Amino acid sequence: MKRRTWLLLAVLLLGSFQAGRLAERLIWPCRLRPLATLVAPLLGQPLPSRQLCELLLQVPSF
Repeated sequence: MKRRTWLLLAVLLLGSFQAGRLAERLIWPCRLRPLATLVAPLLGQPLPSRQLCELLLQVPSF
C-alpha cells in the first residue's frame, strides 16, 4: 500500500477513537444524573439537561 493509504487509515482509526472518547465523556455525567446535586460541584462543568441525558442513554453503545 502507498504511504498515503496508510496515513488515511491511521487518521480514521485515531479519529474514531477520539469520537468514542468524546461520546463517553458526554454520557458519563448522564449516568450520574440521580446524584446531580452532589456531583455537579466535583465535575466543574454544568450537567446536561434531563432531556439530553434521556436521549444519550437511549443510543446503543457499540
